[in-house]
Amino acid sequence: MISNTVKPVRGRPKTLDRDHVLDVAMDSYWKDNIGNLSLNEICRRSGVSKPGLYREFSNEDGLMKAVLIRYQEQVLEPVQQMLNSDVPFKEALDNLISFATSVNCHDESPNGCLFIKMRESRVHLGKETQAQIDFLEKQGLVFFKKWVERSKTKGEFSVDMSSEFVATYIDAQLSNASTQLARGVAPETVKKILLVAFSVLE
Repeated sequence: MISNTVKPVRGRPKTLDRDHVLDVAMDSYWKDNIGNLSLNEICRRSGVSKPGLYREFSNEDGLMKAVLIRYQEQVLEPVQQMLNSDVPFKEALDNLISFATSVNCHDESPNGCLFIKMRESRVHLGKETQAQIDFLEKQGLVFFKKWVERSKTKGEFSVDMSSEFVATYIDAQLSNASTQLARGVAPETVKKILLVAFSVLE
C-alpha cells in the first residue's frame, strides 16, 4: 500500500523577506559609511536574524553583491536604456547630469551614486562584491563608448576625441560628482561643475 503522507521538510521554514532585506541594506549602504556598518546592524534594521541572513546570502559579501545587482536593476539600467535610445547627444548629456545630481535615498537629500561609493571602497569589500563592481564598471564604460560612437555616426558629436577617452572622461566626472555629493556639496553646485566639465564635449 502506497502512503500519500507528505514527508516533512527538514530545517526551518523560510520566513526571510529577501526584497525587504535588500531594500534596507541598499538604503543603509547608500547613506552610511560602508566600513563602519556591521552586518549585525543590517540585521537589526531589517528585523532578521543573522543566521537567517546567512542562509539567504551566504555571508556579508553575498549580501553586498546582491545589493549591487539590485542597484543596477533599479538605478543604473534606466540610465543605460536612456543612453541606448535615439535621444540626441546634448539632450542625453543633460539627462545624465540631472541623474548624477539627483540620485538619492528615497526622498532624502542626494548623496551620490551607491555604485561609485562602493567602487571607491572596493579594497575593503569581499571578492564577489569586487567582481561585481569590476563588471559594472566595464559595462558602464562600454555603454558610454557605444553612446558616443552612435552620436558620432549621427553627426551629433564632432569633438576630436576617441570614444574610449570620452567614455573614461565621462566616468571620471560622474565619479567626482558623486564624491562631492557624498561630502555634502550642494547638488546645484555639483550640477554647475558637471555642466562646465561636460561643455568640452559639445
